[in-house]
Amino acid sequence: MIVGERSVPLGGTGIRSVLAMLLLEPNQVVPLDRIVDVLWAHEPPASARTMIQGYVSRLRQRISEADAGGAHILTTPPGYRLVVDESVIDVTVARSLLARARGRPAARRAELLDEANALWRGPALADLGGRVSAPELTELRLAILEARFDAQLELGRHHEIIGELTQLIDAQPFRERLVAQLMLALYRSDRRATALEAYQRFAQRAAEELGMDPGPQLRELHARVLRDDNALLEPSPEPVITPKIGVLVPAQLPRAPSGFAGRDEELGWLTKLLPPDETAAISVLAGPAGVGKTALAVLWAHRVAPAFPDGQLFASLRGFDPQHAPVRAADVLTQFLLALGVAIDDVPIELDDRATLFRSILADRRVLVVLDDARDVDQVHPLLPAGSSSFVLVTSRIRLDGLVARTGARMLSLGTLGPDAAESLIEHMAGAAAHAQDRELRRRLARLCGYLPLALRISAARLASNPQWTVDDLVTELTDERSRLRALDLEEPDTSVRAALDVTYRSLRPELAETVRYLGLFPGARLGPQPVAALCDSDVDTARRRLRALASFFVVTETSRDVFVMHDLVRLHAKELAETELSEKDQEVAWHRLLRYYLAGAETARELLRSGKAGPANGDVVPGSPDEAAEWIDQEWANLLAVVESGSDVDEEVVQLARLAAEFSEGTRALGPAALSRLVRLVV
Repeated sequence: MIVGERSVPLGGTGIRSVLAMLLLEPNQVVPLDRIVDVLWAHEPPASARTMIQGYVSRLRQRISEADAGGAHILTTPPGYRLVVDESVIDVTVARSLLARARGRPAARRAELLDEANALWRGPALADLGGRVSAPELTELRLAILEARFDAQLELGRHHEIIGELTQLIDAQPFRERLVAQLMLALYRSDRRATALEAYQRFAQRAAEELGMDPGPQLRELHARVLRDDNALLEPSPEPVITPKIGVLVPAQLPRAPSGFAGRDEELGWLTKLLPPDETAAISVLAGPAGVGKTALAVLWAHRVAPAFPDGQLFASLRGFDPQHAPVRAADVLTQFLLALGVAIDDVPIELDDRATLFRSILADRRVLVVLDDARDVDQVHPLLPAGSSSFVLVTSRIRLDGLVARTGARMLSLGTLGPDAAESLIEHMAGAAAHAQDRELRRRLARLCGYLPLALRISAARLASNPQWTVDDLVTELTDERSRLRALDLEEPDTSVRAALDVTYRSLRPELAETVRYLGLFPGARLGPQPVAALCDSDVDTARRRLRALASFFVVTETSRDVFVMHDLVRLHAKELAETELSEKDQEVAWHRLLRYYLAGAETARELLRSGKAGPANGDVVPGSPDEAAEWIDQEWANLLAVVESGSDVDEEVVQLARLAAEFSEGTRALGPAALSRLVRLVV
């Protein structure tokens, strides 16, 4: 490793191989399982995971001692992530130089490409003993060399490159662009027969070993050399072989996630949408933070990739990234067009023109487009192909109902995992099968994580990385609601349940964010417009609209008409927000508004049940007839008890509500021991 001008010794092949894998995917998570598979060729020793942990520990020490510009390694489930300024990595610099060279005058292109080529100090990853391979590095270097040879041919330096081209073709015999460049260099050097011989040698080998003929552009060059076309002698800015727009086959999908469990129904739902019929198929996976939308999308995309022979495009739209602004559709289109073979100088300036070119290129092609973490419909719409054979999969933590309305997209709301899948995920991530006595504890752990994949992965990562921790220890910590969210934090925001929920909260409109804070004061589980209106000091219709808007962000879930619930971890997050962002006075005033709502509702219900006659309708309280009163008591019973349990023993309104609850319980409701004890204490 070179830092500045200093060489930093790292150690043996194992530690260097781990660093190489992390550098090849900077700022991305490299799964531990993949590191093990690569280093030991799928035959790891029993101590492989421990050895990797040791390598990472030593790497952290070396990087820290080297003062490598703030670079550091994070443990991020399911593996490790090297956080680093990518501009200091040779591969990134080489790609940047190649991009900068496009469209420049030949002399400047040659300088930039010479600089890029000089970054190779020998075969890529040569000192790793073959333990890590990176074919993308070979492809990058060949692209740089080919562009460099084109620049030198334009500058009339054909004599200088013949030897280098000949040697390179020996190593890459089926690279047609290199063969064409060698033929042209030989022809311009008055070696016409040798140029024709180079073509024949290539054609014969391609036929014998690949069963194919040379491509049309190489055949055309051969014909021009045969007829002694003097126009070939003139240096030209046009490359010898010009890739046509859109002929490249992109393969941009991130690596499939490891430790995936469950989701068979969701995978089946997606697959049933294939193949598209009359219009380009569009599907949306929507769900709350941490539910595993991206993992599901990427896994499914890898499974169906063979059905899209013209390529797979992937873009992280960063709609809810706390550290970056959402990516502009224009920038994503540029990325896609370059991946499809459009030269940087041919990318249109205007957004609409880019979108038009994108649709034109994909018009007759079968391409899978995955758009991850979309912010809104406007960000997605320009990125949709118009052809009938492409497929678009969008993920978002909000419901994109507008996209459904505008395009006919199909949408699936993603919920948490089932209990069995949650336990399987913990078992895979923790790295050891559960013993009989441990299985019930893991089930409890899954329940305390709310079956949320992000929470499950964090818990499993804590067990895997801290052998001194037992499942029992973690269950004990998570059982305490006051420490549960803190226990589900790792080092980085993207491995923190609290941070993930906070990103959603910070993206809400002010009135919705205010509603979330007040929901943190609600002691029950079942939310309705009436009690929420009391908490927020609003009318019922406004509360209903806010709850449904929050449902579109998956802060709450509408289980039936006007019945909303919060996931346990979302509820704890809202409770923290109420405690930290509402003043004590605001908390007290809101609490008494809620208490008075239940007190008024209980008193009204009692009078209606006693009289047996309907009373005047009251939309703020609900009961208007004996039947409605009985239904209200049935639906609100658990909340009513929760309000009593949360209130102060010296608050007269709490005591009054407790007496009413005691009356209801005598004939219609059974009380648990804790609630009964509380009511007896308050009433007596």
